[in-house]
Amino acid sequence: MIHHDKKSAFTLAEVLITLGIIGVIAAITIPTLVTNYQKKVTVNRLKKNYATISQMFTKAINDYGDPSGWSFDFGEMGEGNSNINAVLPIVAKKYFLPYLDVMDDCGISCAKVPNTYRYMNNALVNQFHTRLFYTMFLKDESIIFLSVNSNGNTGLLSDLIIYVDLNGLKAPNILGKDVFGYYLNTSGVSKLNFWGLTSKNVSRDVLLNDSISGCNKNAWGRLCGALIERDGWKISDDYPW
Repeated sequence: MIHHDKKSAFTLAEVLITLGIIGVIAAITIPTLVTNYQKKVTVNRLKKNYATISQMFTKAINDYGDPSGWSFDFGEMGEGNSNINAVLPIVAKKYFLPYLDVMDDCGISCAKVPNTYRYMNNALVNQFHTRLFYTMFLKDESIIFLSVNSNGNTGLLSDLIIYVDLNGLKAPNILGKDVFGYYLNTSGVSKLNFWGLTSKNVSRDVLLNDSISGCNKNAWGRLCGALIERDGWKISDDYPW
């Protein structure tokens, strides 16, 4: 007697069903994996940038003292001239450029900066490319946009305003996604802070829900860096990613 062993195999219908299930699972999980990866990359870049800017301030403070005494030279810009576009180059070249690994010092009204930067609520920022900001391209691909306020004609700085694009001119160019802000009031706080943390009493609810600068899709998103730091350097589930 000759016995023929029966060989089992999947039918075409079974294969198609299996592939369909795999496709559904992939469609559900891959976007989540990609988003989590993007969040992790963003946080790592932000931590690195925070360290870079903090080290810059430490070195500048060692050379020039507390920021409350930082000044610009009227002799270089004309006595009585406190226009921001006259102050910015002096401040950048004295307190920033010597302490940063700069690839391109693009100055004010940098032609390389597009007028496409947006707040989290999709409104145009409409400032970074103007004379109100001094632009520095760093070798790590990030960009620093520097602005200042001055104390009238005293020659002393009042506020340092810094925005950083973590991935250069690549998309999305949106506050809270790849652009984050720092703020230093030189008369009150002598350390670098994310925008919104100059007072340590600011609540998480304010950082998340403030109607103007809050880290939500109906506001500017200017407080998103502060929210990430406050949450232990992570992008939490309620972050408007």
